[in-house]
Amino acid sequence: MKKKKGKGRLDERIAVQKEDEYHHYIPQFLLMNFAINNYGRIFVGNDNIYKEKKHKQSFKNWNKKNALLQAYDNKNGQIINSPVRRTYGYMNMYKDLDNKDVMYVEKELSKLEEKASHMIKDIINASQTKNEIVLVRKNLENLRKFLFIMNYRSRSRWSQFADEKFDFMTRALLQKHMEEHKLKKAHEVWLQNIRGILETPHKNIKDDSRIFSVDRTDYQQRMVDCFLVIWQAGDNDEFIITSNGFGIFEGFSGILPFGQLPFQFAYHWFYVISPKLVLVLCNHMAEFVGSQFNRKSILANAPHPRPIPVYAPISESSHSTTGGTAFDDKFDEQLKRMGFERTENDNFTFSFAKISSETVSLVNCILLNETKPDLILTFLSPSYLYKTIVKYHKYMEIYVHDHDYTDLKKLLFKELNKTHEEDLNLRKNIPDGRINIWTVREINSRFQTDV
Repeated sequence: MKKKKGKGRLDERIAVQKEDEYHHYIPQFLLMNFAINNYGRIFVGNDNIYKEKKHKQSFKNWNKKNALLQAYDNKNGQIINSPVRRTYGYMNMYKDLDNKDVMYVEKELSKLEEKASHMIKDIINASQTKNEIVLVRKNLENLRKFLFIMNYRSRSRWSQFADEKFDFMTRALLQKHMEEHKLKKAHEVWLQNIRGILETPHKNIKDDSRIFSVDRTDYQQRMVDCFLVIWQAGDNDEFIITSNGFGIFEGFSGILPFGQLPFQFAYHWFYVISPKLVLVLCNHMAEFVGSQFNRKSILANAPHPRPIPVYAPISESSHSTTGGTAFDDKFDEQLKRMGFERTENDNFTFSFAKISSETVSLVNCILLNETKPDLILTFLSPSYLYKTIVKYHKYMEIYVHDHDYTDLKKLLFKELNKTHEEDLNLRKNIPDGRINIWTVREINSRFQTDV
């Protein structure tokens, strides 16, 4: 096949520039875990037809294309069914007109998303039958990078750069960074940061000067200096998703005694991956800093099991890895004295920490407390969201809360108290002769059961 030259490639690039694309800041593979019509199995009358490969794939494609989220649209004050493919996204978020490949960032993001999707799928599947999961360091680093970019590409972070909403000190640092890298707009910094994070190995991101220094520090503090735990909700509890909830943190703000500089300190960062699971990044310094400022995390009593590492024995063929900080150097020295070293194939065993209903409610309430006026809130069951809203308003007596969800509470109450006369009448009118023997087919499995 001949390569396109000259005008042909230029015309192709112009066409891509003009074409609009809907870009998700919460990936579809995560949203599918909340889809109300994401069928894990179907009922078929003709088993021979379903065995044909084209029919299996056709149903999978239909499943994804028509998947719906049950959501509350705060702007319109309505509970809606919103298509997964058109929820939590913007048009042309990653289009880089200054790059030869206009959609380069989107393509690179899709590669990282694919790696993360396999990991998250494994975590969700393991949580349903096991008490723990083993993750390899190199995959874990990809997951951490994914979590950071997920938060970094949120609508609030994206609009911060698009609308240039920065405090005085950050604006000065940003301006200097733009001059050094010959960037004209703040949005170009945002795109370059994402490119840098995608292209740079996890351990080297803190040293990549292409990435804005404030965001490099953020990456180091969150993705390197924190440990990961996996919290699992009980049978009668579930997590929610909000527009800006992926990467929301629980912590406090204050003024440093020296220099009178403002600061924020986070105990936890939350990443909901399914109605039953949330990945939580926990600050190693939480207890110490909390005691210094007499501020305790509201989730201090929740379980925080640290992962159990298995390091490789030192060998000539192994490729050691290090974070490069003074602490890392000392840690590596200690490992070597014990005959081990860090490599990309080290294993980490993570427990699925089952948390109480109270802890699930607190996590949901933290997400609810940080919402914006254009909130889209995704939930699985109206009854559980109703209980969550009730608890949120009760917590107002103890913690500082900023929102009133009375209107949503009324909508949910109305929804839960509807009569189902039409459904009952429909069932009564089914003729006795209209009975069939159905076969249950697992969409992603070879197994089957007859009912």
